[in-house]
Amino acid sequence: MHLVGREEELCSIDELRTEVWGGYGTGVLIRGAAGMGRTALLRAACERARRAGALVFAAGADRLEADCPFGVVRQLFEDVDGSRPVPGLDGLNELYDRAMELAADRPVVIAVDDLRWIDDASARWLAYLLRRTRRRRVLVMATTSLPTDVIDADLVSRFDHVIALDGLRTEAVVDLAGDILGTPVEKEFGASCHQATDGSPLLLHAVLCAMRESKRPVSPAVLSEVLASPPPVVMTWLRRTLATCGSGAGELVEVIAAFGEPVELDLAVATAELATARVAPLVDALVAARLLYWCRDRVSLRPPVVQAAVLVGLAPGAGRVLRARAARLLHSRGAPAADIAAQLLRSGPLGEPWAADVLCAAAAQATAEGDSDRALDHLRSALREPMSSRRRSELMVHMGSAQPPADVGSAVGYLRRALDVTSDHSVQAGAARRLAGLLCLSERYGEGMRVLRNVAGSARDRSPEVALSLEVEEALLGLCHLPSPDAAPARLAGRMDLTEEPENDALGILWSVRAMMSGLQRQQAVKLASRALDRGLPQVNEASLHHPMSVLTLAVAGELELAVHHAGQAVDQAHRSRSALGGARALAVRSEVNYRLGRLEDCQNDARACRDTLLQFGSRRADGMAMAATARLADALVDSGDPDAAEHVIADVLAGQTVPANLLGTWLLTSRGRLRLAKGEIRQGVDDLLETGRRLDSWQVTNPAVIPWRSLAGLGYAAMGKSSAARELIEEELALAHQWGSSRAVGMALRAAGRAAKGSAGVALLREAVAALSRSHASLEHARALADLGTALRTTNQLADARHHLRQAATSAQQCGAIALVRLARAELIAAGARPRRQAHCGLESLTPTERRVAHLAARGLSNREISERLFVVRRTVELHLSSIYRKLGVRGRVDLPARMPGDRT
Repeated sequence: MHLVGREEELCSIDELRTEVWGGYGTGVLIRGAAGMGRTALLRAACERARRAGALVFAAGADRLEADCPFGVVRQLFEDVDGSRPVPGLDGLNELYDRAMELAADRPVVIAVDDLRWIDDASARWLAYLLRRTRRRRVLVMATTSLPTDVIDADLVSRFDHVIALDGLRTEAVVDLAGDILGTPVEKEFGASCHQATDGSPLLLHAVLCAMRESKRPVSPAVLSEVLASPPPVVMTWLRRTLATCGSGAGELVEVIAAFGEPVELDLAVATAELATARVAPLVDALVAARLLYWCRDRVSLRPPVVQAAVLVGLAPGAGRVLRARAARLLHSRGAPAADIAAQLLRSGPLGEPWAADVLCAAAAQATAEGDSDRALDHLRSALREPMSSRRRSELMVHMGSAQPPADVGSAVGYLRRALDVTSDHSVQAGAARRLAGLLCLSERYGEGMRVLRNVAGSARDRSPEVALSLEVEEALLGLCHLPSPDAAPARLAGRMDLTEEPENDALGILWSVRAMMSGLQRQQAVKLASRALDRGLPQVNEASLHHPMSVLTLAVAGELELAVHHAGQAVDQAHRSRSALGGARALAVRSEVNYRLGRLEDCQNDARACRDTLLQFGSRRADGMAMAATARLADALVDSGDPDAAEHVIADVLAGQTVPANLLGTWLLTSRGRLRLAKGEIRQGVDDLLETGRRLDSWQVTNPAVIPWRSLAGLGYAAMGKSSAARELIEEELALAHQWGSSRAVGMALRAAGRAAKGSAGVALLREAVAALSRSHASLEHARALADLGTALRTTNQLADARHHLRQAATSAQQCGAIALVRLARAELIAAGARPRRQAHCGLESLTPTERRVAHLAARGLSNREISERLFVVRRTVELHLSSIYRKLGVRGRVDLPARMPGDRT
């Protein structure tokens, strides 16, 4: 008989048998849980002893015969030599003498299977025998499924040796599987079988035989099917094993199986409704049977095939009943919401009001942890519980906001249901904003605006503030997405007198946007936009355009540091709330502000993150803010010396279509015009810029601080030799810039005027441009003006002054990451007779803007993951930046950064 995986144990028994044959009798106790092959090992050892010439007497104890005196001994000695029963079974001496008499002729092996059920009389006789085998050729073998400290201690102490059986090793499982399935199997398959059965020979044999009988090729899929519906042999073995563990074992195991994961023992006991006094011995028996194991302070079933067998044996609906009972128990104990919700998810609706509260709390926790799928599961379950119509509509709004970007259809469905369920105007307003934003992502702009208009109309009488806020939202949506001014601003025109500041914050946002577009009342526009941002009105909803348009107003007004502060807050808020749409819009606005500040690398990172986020919704061009972000990405790439990449970005977002005719589409049209000018395609570039002007005129956008198309087109005309047309456009822009009053807009117009002029007049205008831009925080535009001033000074033979300004321009452009401008300034320096300074390759000055931000964040103790989330880049990008930072700063790692990073920029 070949016993796979028990060769070591059989060899140990053979060695002991050899000593016994020499006259040194002994006892061996084989211990192992049910299914571990105790009986098979005992039988194999007996068979080997017979073949070695021993006289073997075997018996098996039985639970139903445990009260029969000498029941096991009778099995051992009845019909010895096939003739007569053993006489005098009432005396230990007689029985001992009988055994010794038999051992006189040849070695004797006495084997008893399962000492747990041995009757007391037979146990006394066995103990009596074991004490007297020292100089006899007698080997006593016995098995037990209980720990040696559970059965009779006196009897156990008489055995000189104990062999403990554990599960088969993976190598043995591979061999066994090959034998049963009739084909060699891979080690990975053997490992899967081992994990499923814990190496139990009985369970392995049952599972593998079921696979063989299926007559299907050996594969993990077939194994999974067998495990999902365990064979009858496993079910029978489980019932018998549970019966030996005691009353209540089945109920406790069912509860633990229903939980599906490690569970606190007291919760499982309470759910199974077991008496506390019975718990300790019951758990000990289940652990000894290898059905239960401890996982820290919790218990779970083992192995997986046992878990499956218990679940298969549950009555229909029993699992849900147990889960519901566990949820109520946990709630009564004040357990964490996540623990209670784990039971509610699998119990089905309880019909109790507190269940929805718990599930919503668990959903909020899951959202905070970034597990949106789990949050959605909790919210779906909450919607099946009883609650008020307002609460139900709020949950549906939450569901619509929490849907993954790829599932816009489901999000739209939940938000529409939320509008239908409640009559509460504040809840409807939140749903309408989100719904309109999602519809616009599907390029259903008119439908989105109608949603806002309808909800505003229904709220106008009872909630005029809510209605006005939605009307403003509709107006802003029209500005961003529609090809011409919509009726919404016209309906508000009576309340949009720019000579009077509105008291209402929502109307103030629209007022400030209109002021920004017209180039009037800059200080008042800044005041109203700042007031709304400080009061938090735009944060009423991440899908609202109130916030991004307010920040854009500040940026156009030249309040760049304030704008980047509010833009950063919006990005962080969207990240915390897991709002993909809100995050994309916040990133788009921050990319705009970063470009105006001259932070080209930051601008590119934000613009790319915005585009990647919107791509999850299925389109990079549907949202107007995305068009602006793409435009700024292209601008930054041109300035960084990579016009080919800029052309690819623009072509990618247009995908063969024309530039959208909406207001924010003009950003992209302007960007394409700048790109064409940079590539020497002057005529085409000027045409794009003039088309930008025509579109902006239709929107009544005259402010050059929004888009300086006149100065750009004017410089194009100048390059074409059309000085008069160039001068006309540039002078118009300069006048409008002075009217608006932004230093950046004025400085850019002065720079264009200086470039178009000749000689000393041009130098004077460029000096004014440098002075104006030095007050603007617009580092890149300041660097451009310095470079142009240096070039003008060189052409008028003021070489020393020229070199001074060109060096400043090169340094500032280097800090901005404007490689194209750096090259230009260095070429002009050489023409001015100077040797340009070498580019810094080490020290703080050598760091790019993004490297500085990464270094500051790392110096403050943020991990790579936290930095990547803060900057909206992948973790690999952070690692590459840090490697470059360490090399440039000459440090070994992030622990040295605080000492090398003076100050801190958030």
